[in-house]
Amino acid sequence: MTMLADVAVERYRFVCGRCGHTWTADYDVQYVTDDVGATFAFYRLDGVPVLPPTGGEVTCPNCGAMGVAVIPEGRRDSPPARLDSDEPRERVTTTAEQRRASVPHLPGLVGESEGRAGGRS
Repeated sequence: MTMLADVAVERYRFVCGRCGHTWTADYDVQYVTDDVGATFAFYRLDGVPVLPPTGGEVTCPNCGAMGVAVIPEGRRDSPPARLDSDEPRERVTTTAEQRRASVPHLPGLVGESEGRAGGRS
């Protein structure tokens, strides 16, 4: 059985080796374990599936160079909620479609610091 093993937000800093431009991006990461015990990481940036930032495919949004250093800056775990806890909660009576339709979609960040790796400068 495939199982969600861990969920986190991971922040990375990017530094262009050509022009010196720096920026950061927060990735939503889901770690999933398969039936044989192998764990896989799935990365999303602004809700869009992307390659891992450490895979060497990041380009500088300022000059287009591929020589970008990737520096992990931090991680925030997002543990799953448990019904047997005393955490605050609200009963949901709407469908997933109704919830999506009731709130505007959050687009990716817009600005000169956004690039393939997205994020804020």
